[in-house]
Amino acid sequence: MWHLILVFLLFLNIEVCADEVSLDEFEQEYSSYEVNDPISGYNKIMTNFNIALYDYGFRPILKGYNAITPEFFRTGVRNFFDNLLAPLRFIGNVFQFKFNEAGDEFKRFVANTILGFGGVRDVASVMGIQKHHADVGAILAHWGVGSGFHIVLPVLGPSNLRDALALPVDWFLQPTAYIDPTWLEIVVSAYGFGNELSFRLDELDEIYYNTPNVYPFLRDAYEQRRIELSK
Repeated sequence: MWHLILVFLLFLNIEVCADEVSLDEFEQEYSSYEVNDPISGYNKIMTNFNIALYDYGFRPILKGYNAITPEFFRTGVRNFFDNLLAPLRFIGNVFQFKFNEAGDEFKRFVANTILGFGGVRDVASVMGIQKHHADVGAILAHWGVGSGFHIVLPVLGPSNLRDALALPVDWFLQPTAYIDPTWLEIVVSAYGFGNELSFRLDELDEIYYNTPNVYPFLRDAYEQRRIELSK
């Protein structure tokens, strides 16, 4: 189960990073926001470890993957895995009583599954049906459960106590969790993560290599994004 939890949070962190690239805009908007960070020393060390892992591990492999894999194929894979997460987003919005958003997720799933050939094409976005991210951590936050302290996980990156404890439930709500045998489940989940990451290399390069004080930026971006999702 642990390996799938890793993949899920990695997907989540990629989305957070992609939404929060501009340091200047972030600092202006959230300059008064404070994060509970009692283990900042550990978190900074782990952030440096994760950046090094990206620099010497993920990045060169995915650069090669992008060079030999047509973009239309990578996009199809990306759409397929995103469509698999639609039930999780649907449930997450329902439990926050966001019924309009849940309705959008239901319509997206039906449209992409039927008209998009199993989710390979994102016809729902073409039709103007928006995606609304939601997960168990966002549900808990919506109903007043505090985030607890911030923590950076090995490989996974930014998180907090509430979201980390919610991960097992998120895992059970993903179709990939029920692939058998286990080795195939690992391969499928890892490939989906790697393919998604292949679209984010330029954004991650900008954050990791050109952002002053990268740790507090990632920390504050993650926590503020989680607050926004819970509203």
